[in-house]
Amino acid sequence: MFGIEVICFFVISQIDSNQIYYEVQMPFDTEGNIYEIDYTLLHQLDFFKDYPDAQNAQLFLQPDSSFILEIYTKKNGSIIRERTKIKTEDISIIQEQIALVTEKKKLEVVYDRSGYRNFLGNSFLFAYAAQAPLVVASLGPNDFRTGLAIYMLTSASGFAIPLMLTRNCDVSKAHASMFFSGGIHGLYIAGALSTISGVDFWEGPGGLFTACGSVIGEYLGFQSVNRFNLNMGRGNTILLFGDFAGAGAAGTLALFDNWSDPRFDAKHYLSISIVGFGTGLFAGASATRNLDLDDGDHYIFGHCGIAGGIALPIALSWADTKEGGRISEKMYISAGLAGLGLGSFIGYKIIKEKNFSESDGNIITLGGAAGALTGLGLVYLAHIEEGRAYFTGLLIGDIAGAFVTANIIKEGKSNKQGNLYIRPEGLLGFGISYIYQIPSKNSIISINF
Repeated sequence: MFGIEVICFFVISQIDSNQIYYEVQMPFDTEGNIYEIDYTLLHQLDFFKDYPDAQNAQLFLQPDSSFILEIYTKKNGSIIRERTKIKTEDISIIQEQIALVTEKKKLEVVYDRSGYRNFLGNSFLFAYAAQAPLVVASLGPNDFRTGLAIYMLTSASGFAIPLMLTRNCDVSKAHASMFFSGGIHGLYIAGALSTISGVDFWEGPGGLFTACGSVIGEYLGFQSVNRFNLNMGRGNTILLFGDFAGAGAAGTLALFDNWSDPRFDAKHYLSISIVGFGTGLFAGASATRNLDLDDGDHYIFGHCGIAGGIALPIALSWADTKEGGRISEKMYISAGLAGLGLGSFIGYKIIKEKNFSESDGNIITLGGAAGALTGLGLVYLAHIEEGRAYFTGLLIGDIAGAFVTANIIKEGKSNKQGNLYIRPEGLLGFGISYIYQIPSKNSIISINF
């Protein structure tokens, strides 16, 4: 009896193993890519409409050249496998339906909407905080109710129109960011042009012109992403080149002015700043043309430029008397211009060698702000009453906070060693030497290029 059971088990196992050995899984599509129809595709095919609870399906070729359709169905919380024979005609129907679904997917346009929330927020901000108030001020209604109605209609239009115009297009983070930056710069340029022409930018025709300038700036900023294939990092870095150049041009003009008897007024400074901004845009576009910039690089470039523009005047102030006056204002402006150029150069070198994500840039900026507040607090606790000491603590704290944060999060994707180092021991030595009036030779920051 025992021998018969062994023989039966051997025969059955051989039959099952032969079945497994000779059964071959086949693709559903003619290209030979889809070996398993998943849940999503399954419920897009009319062939499987009688299987509402089906999860996936597979196709197998049997040793006798017939086909088996294997369907996994979910019933009462359990997955049940069903195997049924299928005709070649039915397989052809499945292939045709898969081909139709695949072709339809190819025709579907998938838009990048990663920046849509930021875009709508920026649109809301400009519409309600800038454009609508300017339109109301320019029209000058006689009563409050009319003014409120104009404000509500203008602000709603300023928000709804961009919303409708961007229904069927990409709205990436770069679009949202450049939309915002373009709006700000358009607002400034239009307001400056109104002032240059002798019209107040906040009322009458000047207010309407300034509001239109903001809208035009938003449009140009948004379209620049498509026209020049900009990402958030490169687009904003180019704008920062323009901002720094505009500020530098206005500062340079101040050096040639006679402050006791001014030769230049606000119109001249606004004009030269616009010219400098345009020149900076061209320089920025050329300097970044061959750079692979990431979405957070503009934070680093801007941070370095601003810190440099503040650092040299602060350093110069320590050569002045406590009351000031020994060093002229033009010397401070010259130091600021030189610092702005040096800081921008250092920032450019950093982003040229490393890439910073948007997250990296935000975190490093927050680290710099935290360090600046810490520096102010330390100066206050030291009972130092000089204003330049507070500015120095602010600057050193900002630089230290940014560098420490950058080292902690291990920012930037680069194969090179870091070129900028901060020396905490030098910072400590500087504080001790200042309090006790002891000369110190310790370096706080070392830079290698």
